[in-house]
Amino acid sequence: MQIRCEHCGHEGEAADARSVEGAIWVVCGGCGEASPLIKASKPDAPALPVESTRYATTGVSNAVERMERLEPAMPSKPAAPAAGLPPHKCPKCGHRQDDAVACHKCGLVFANAQKRRPWEEIPPNRKVAFGRVESAFRRLVAQDSDAAAHAEFEAFAVKEQAVDHAVRLYRHHLADYPGDEVSQMALSGLVQRAQMVAQSLAREQIKTTVSEASRALKWGLAAVVVLLLAAAGFWLLRLMKAQQQLLP
Repeated sequence: MQIRCEHCGHEGEAADARSVEGAIWVVCGGCGEASPLIKASKPDAPALPVESTRYATTGVSNAVERMERLEPAMPSKPAAPAAGLPPHKCPKCGHRQDDAVACHKCGLVFANAQKRRPWEEIPPNRKVAFGRVESAFRRLVAQDSDAAAHAEFEAFAVKEQAVDHAVRLYRHHLADYPGDEVSQMALSGLVQRAQMVAQSLAREQIKTTVSEASRALKWGLAAVVVLLLAAAGFWLLRLMKAQQQLLP
C-alpha cells in the first residue's frame, strides 16, 4: 500500500496496517509514526491516541500493537507540529528545515535513514528500560506538566540509566513544539546531567584503565625479576660446574 506520511512526508509502502475500533491505521516505513487511513464508521467511537516509537530496535510493528492497548481517556497533544514550522524534520537530531535531502545540522542524508538508523540501536538488555522512559515521557508531554513533573521524569530517566534516550525524546518533542518553555528548561538540565554522567563514566574508565595498566606493569616486573633470578641461578650453577672440572 503506497502512502504519504503526514508526519515526515515519506512516500512509499506502509510498514504495517491494522484495523482498530473500526478505523484503519497505517505505519510509515520512514519514521514509524502511525496515522489513520480510514476513520471509524461509528461517529461516537472514542479516538485512540497513537503511540509510536522513533527507535528502530523496538520494531515498527509494535507501534500499532501498543496503540491498541492505550487507554482511550489518556490525554494527547495533536500529532501535527505547530503551524509555521519547516516541513522536514531530521530523524536523528530533530532539526527542522525546508530541505528534504540532508540535515543542515547533523549532516544526515535522509535517504540513508530509510535503510538503517545506527543511532537508534538499543542494547537488548536496555529495551525494557528505554520503553518505560519513552512511555513516561509521552504521558508527561500529553498534558501541561510543570517543572516538578519534569524533574521527576529526569530522576526516573537517571534511575533507568536512559538519560541519552530522554534527551533525544525532548529534542524531537521540541522540534514539534518549540514554544514549550518548560520542556526547554528541562532539556537544558537533562543535557547537563548527561554531560556529568558522561564525565563520571570517563573518569571511571580512566581509573579502570590506569588500575589495569598498573596491575599489568606489576605482573610484568615480577616476571622480569623471576627470569633474572632464574638466569642468575643457571649462570651460577654452570660456573660452579666449571670450577669443579678445573679442580685436580
